Amino acid sequence: MSTISSITASKQGTHTPHGPPLPQLRKHGARLLALDGGGVKGVSSALILDEIMTRVKRIELQNSISTSQADRKPVDYFDLAAGTSTGGLICLMLFRLRMNVPSCRDCYHSLAKHIFAPRFMNSEMLGKIFGKLGLMLNIMFKSAEFAAKPLEDAIREVVGKYSRAGDPDQDYLVHPESGMMFMCATLKDKGECVLMRSYIQPSDAVPYSSVVKQASTGGGDDTPMNNIPIVTAARATSAAPVYLPEERWIPSPGGDTVNFWDGGVLNNNPIEQLWGARYDLVDVKSPPPPVSVVLSLGCGWAVPAKPHFLFRIFGIMTTFSQSYMANTEAKHRDFWRLTERMKERGDQNNDIRYFRFNVPTGDKKFNMADPKIIEPLEKLTRDYIGRPEISKELDEVAALLASRD
Repeated sequence: MSTISSITASKQGTHTPHGPPLPQLRKHGARLLALDGGGVKGVSSALILDEIMTRVKRIELQNSISTSQADRKPVDYFDLAAGTSTGGLICLMLFRLRMNVPSCRDCYHSLAKHIFAPRFMNSEMLGKIFGKLGLMLNIMFKSAEFAAKPLEDAIREVVGKYSRAGDPDQDYLVHPESGMMFMCATLKDKGECVLMRSYIQPSDAVPYSSVVKQASTGGGDDTPMNNIPIVTAARATSAAPVYLPEERWIPSPGGDTVNFWDGGVLNNNPIEQLWGARYDLVDVKSPPPPVSVVLSLGCGWAVPAKPHFLFRIFGIMTTFSQSYMANTEAKHRDFWRLTERMKERGDQNNDIRYFRFNVPTGDKKFNMADPKIIEPLEKLTRDYIGRPEISKELDEVAALLASRD
C-alpha cells in the first residue's frame, strides 16, 4: 500500500468478463436513476430512495400488482443507474450487488463511520488524540485526510457478504447478474470523465484519452477496462481530492499508470453522463430508446453564506469549490431545461417525467467527512419527505415505478 494511493493492476488474460444482457425495453420507455456524490451526506439520498421504494411496495399491494412482502429493490425498477463518489458506492450496492435499500443504508452507515474515522499514523487512538491537527498532518505528509485501506476493506467485506459462494466474477465490476450501472471517475492528468460500468463497455463508448482508450480496445470484450476490479472502481469514484488518496491503476502489466480522482471533480451530479449513457441500453446499431422516468437524488444543499470582507478571498475559494466541484443543483437546472424543451418540440421523449429530490439545509453546512452528521441530516431528510408538496411528488414517482411498464 502506497502512502499516497493504492495501486492495482489489471488481471486481463486470467479472467474473461461476462456482462449482463441488454434489458428488455419497457412499454413506456426506460427508467434512469442518478445519485449525487457527497461523502457521508449520501445517507440523505439513500433515505429518500428508501421512502420511494416503500411507497412502491404499498401501491403494489393495494392494487394487487404484487403480493410479495419483500422490500422492493431499485434494480428491478430502473434500467440504468449512475452514481458519483457516494452515489457510485450506493449504485454499486443496489445494482451490482442487487441489494435492497434498507440493507444498503445499514452498510453505508457502517462504511461511512469506518472510512471517515480520524486516524493518525494509521492509528484510530492517535486520530482521536490529535483530532483535526492529525488530519491536517495527514494532508501535509500523505496528501489526504483519510487512508484508502479502510474503504478498500469495507468494499471487500460488502462484496463478499452479498456475493454467492464460489462466484468467479465476484471481484470484478462487470458481472453477468448485475443491473446496469456505472460510477463516474475523473482522469486526473487529463480532466476527462471515465465511466466505470458493471456491463461490457459498448464499442462506441471508448474514452478519448489515450491511456484509457488503450485499456478499452483490443481483444473484443476482454479488455482491461472490462476487467477492472470492483475495489479499484469503487476507489476511483471515491478519490475526492484532500479527503482520500487518488487511485492508481495499471491496466496492463508493465504499462502506464492511470491516476483517478473522484467523479465529483467534474460530475458530482452525474445526470449528464447518465443521459448520454442511455445509448448503452440498446445495441450499437440502434437509436437511443425512449425514456419515461428520470429520478435524480441529491445529498442536501446549503445556501452559500456571504463572507465578511476580511475573508473574501476564502469566500472566493469556497464559491469556486461549490460552483465547479460540488454544485449539483446547476446540472439539475440544466437538465430540467432540456426536458422542458423536449416536451415542447415533439421529441421522442416528450412524455418524459423528471424528478429531482435534494434536501435544502438552509445556512447549515454538513461536513461530508464527519459521521456525526448522519443523525441530524437524516432528521432533516425525514422532515423534507413529510412536506406535503414533496410527499405528493414522491407518490407520483412511486406510482410510475409500480406500474412496471
